[in-house]
Amino acid sequence: MLGASRAAAQWKKPSSEGARALQLQVAMTHSSTPLRFGVDRMIATGTRIFGWGWMAHPVHKVAALHLRVQGRGWERRLPADLGLERRDVRDAFPELANAGAAGFIVTGFLPDEGERRFELEVDLDDGTRERIDVGAHVQAREHGNRKLRQLGWVAAAIWRRLKHGDIRGILRRARSQATSATAIDDAGIVKQLVPALRDFARVWLVVDHNMGGGANQYRRAVIAERVQSGDAVVFCTYNLPLLEYRLHVYRPGIDEQVFRIPGFLALEPLMQRTGGVSVVVNSPVSFEDPLALAEWLARMRGRYPATHLLVTTHDYFAVCPSFVLLDADGRHCGVPEPSVCAGCLKRHEASFVSLSPPTPIGPWRESWGRCLAAADEVRCFSEASRRLLLKAYPGLPRERVTLVPHRLDFAPARAPSMDPAAPLVIGVVGEISPQKGALLVGEVVDMIEREQRDVRVVVLGTLDAARSSPRLKVTGRYKRADLPDLVEQHGVNMFFFPSIWPETFSYVVAELMALGGPIVAFDLGAPAERLKTYSLGRLCAEVSACAALDTLTRFHEELAAKAKLARVA
Repeated sequence: MLGASRAAAQWKKPSSEGARALQLQVAMTHSSTPLRFGVDRMIATGTRIFGWGWMAHPVHKVAALHLRVQGRGWERRLPADLGLERRDVRDAFPELANAGAAGFIVTGFLPDEGERRFELEVDLDDGTRERIDVGAHVQAREHGNRKLRQLGWVAAAIWRRLKHGDIRGILRRARSQATSATAIDDAGIVKQLVPALRDFARVWLVVDHNMGGGANQYRRAVIAERVQSGDAVVFCTYNLPLLEYRLHVYRPGIDEQVFRIPGFLALEPLMQRTGGVSVVVNSPVSFEDPLALAEWLARMRGRYPATHLLVTTHDYFAVCPSFVLLDADGRHCGVPEPSVCAGCLKRHEASFVSLSPPTPIGPWRESWGRCLAAADEVRCFSEASRRLLLKAYPGLPRERVTLVPHRLDFAPARAPSMDPAAPLVIGVVGEISPQKGALLVGEVVDMIEREQRDVRVVVLGTLDAARSSPRLKVTGRYKRADLPDLVEQHGVNMFFFPSIWPETFSYVVAELMALGGPIVAFDLGAPAERLKTYSLGRLCAEVSACAALDTLTRFHEELAAKAKLARVA
């Protein structure tokens, strides 16, 4: 669930590394264990670290993986997101257990920048634990004085925690980062960028992550529309695989320019232009300093009255570091009292929690509350998301919290032929991460196998925590135009949207509705809001594999009976 730019120069595409790179990975194997692993990249900048690679064993599956970091008087265990697809490992080492799903990503923040020891802590499914020293593979980069400059005017701010709900696409989406970028500092912004934008009546500053999904789809459309209208667009993002900020400049009739910048504060000279700047805060998930960004945006809106600030709600980032609103137990929280949030955040151990420094909910809401209050418009894409946002911020002026549903641009050439009388074939469409219901899909497959049901599951897309089962087929990435053919090719006669968080819109649900097939989803967020008015939609009140499979089966039986009656008539 996840660009015009190309891969970062340092990014190594796993599927094209070839035999030489894999031989290097084998050479990393710890001498005292049969474990095989590879560290594709591990970067530490200041107190932040980000890395990815693979880990497998000849016999046992890897049950859990942590990056264990020790400093002077402290220790941190950062959970890795495990089970990501690695076809290159599977092809090179077919003898390793679960080689095709051996990929991992790990990220987090550390207490200080002093001398540190890095180990991968591996838990196998037989209960044994191994540790592998990976300090030699960590690339360190100096922060310089950037952090001091950024925090000087907001010294009271505490480091924040951001929990990203869709980390599984980072490996693939890192390839969409720019291959090269000229470094530009604060003075360089004034000398190079501001004069180049002087002749434009309107300049847009778009702030967004670069990890894919509906938010990026929306951002690309905004940029294309503004450039086509003759405006200039400056797009600020955070290049997570390289731990650095990037600036993309778009102007009509001119090739895109890409710069490395020390941080978003470098953009303040841009805000000083007399013609004003329209700022679109799309989704700053993964940004290094999320609350410093919120404070800066509120400050810019107040200091430069010609600025127009629009904040969009593609997620609930302004509400909670767990911006998909999943609590420490992996369930939708419903935005409870702050005291409940405080206790939840203390014990939240999801891997995406580590994308930003820890913070209590109080400072998070205070900083983002100031940003939202300063905004000219806070745009929601569904009434469900608007309701949750206002539950967290009841003091926001209602007239500035708008409801503007996404424009739907998908119209299939034809509707697929789906046979409701055939055995149940459940189609799951999209890039299915844990937040999108990957684990739950696996549980559904387990139930089907255990109960020996005449049911198959076909994922038209990708599935995290991949598994091998005769009842499961994962097709890989798809083009929307190919969906009717794929549905027919695999005999799909029922769609299941397994997302376990209250999505703010969901392009996938819009695509499925356009196909005209039956859809089952959980009663959460914008998808449920739309499916309530869709004649072939069914909602499952309980978020569980058992309830989902029961709803799917009953709906299929109902449609099969209707089809039989229609044939008789």
